[in-house]
Amino acid sequence: MINRIKSSLNTGLMRIRWIAVFLAERTKAETSIVKLMYESSKIEEKIDNLHKDIGKRVLELKEKGDESVFQDFLVQQALAEVKNLQEAVKDYKKEAQSHSRLPE
Repeated sequence: MINRIKSSLNTGLMRIRWIAVFLAERTKAETSIVKLMYESSKIEEKIDNLHKDIGKRVLELKEKGDESVFQDFLVQQALAEVKNLQEAVKDYKKEAQSHSRLPE
């Protein structure tokens, strides 16, 4: 009788340990996902600000009568930075997606 109780208690403790480890791993993964998504949103804000800057510069060039908008150094530089930031956002989202998958 005591052996049976001891066996049941050990089985229960093993299950509790497994659940605790599982929850700790999931919490760690979810925390890293949240951090990645936060970084991604900060980069998206930078992209939005660059879009605003590009728009302002285009309007300045239009007011001056300059039609070669894409030849302007500031516009080219901002567009290149937007492209780089968009790649960074994609990388963050891919990494977050890989963290969200459950290990088998």
